[in-house]
Amino acid sequence: MSHAETDLMRATPVALLLAVVFVPAAGAYRLEGGRWPTTTIRYYNEVPAYTWAVDTAAFAWNSSGARVQFLRSPRKTADVLVGIRWFKVAGEAHLHRLNGRIFRAEVGIRSGEDRYTMALVTAHEFGHVLGLDHENGVCATMNSSVVVNHPGRCAAPPAGMWVCRLLRADDVRGAVSLYGGSVRPMRGPEFCSR
Repeated sequence: MSHAETDLMRATPVALLLAVVFVPAAGAYRLEGGRWPTTTIRYYNEVPAYTWAVDTAAFAWNSSGARVQFLRSPRKTADVLVGIRWFKVAGEAHLHRLNGRIFRAEVGIRSGEDRYTMALVTAHEFGHVLGLDHENGVCATMNSSVVVNHPGRCAAPPAGMWVCRLLRADDVRGAVSLYGGSVRPMRGPEFCSR
């Protein structure tokens, strides 16, 4: 065996190991079907107590890297109405579709939750508004349940803190697949002091 062949045999396992270790994670996100025909989605919040939570969730999506924007608007021009509903869960989104396109939505949120949890819940429901479905294979805002104050597959915040990173890369990958753009690096802390 030549020196070149011996070197190649030694290098091959290392190259294979590097290829396996550095393979980018496949998107685990799931889509519900359909998307908005536009990249600007106007919302109206009829719950003044949750203005901060709703606007914070909208900002998280607006700064995610996906080419879609939630824009606060008057009720009469809103595409999405956010309000207190009778739902037993923390939040729920009802989408109206025509020919596979989403054209209107209502987001119901439950009263009585703290503003930090409601920001997370609203970010999740806005994900449904965009056309994302539940994803339970990885830590994602689109996990189907919130366990006290965090998505079910994500780490809980330490005592006295909240999940201030409202979106995860998986959530944004799903939105990018629908609306274009790119996943921006997740910056800032995952948890913040209340």
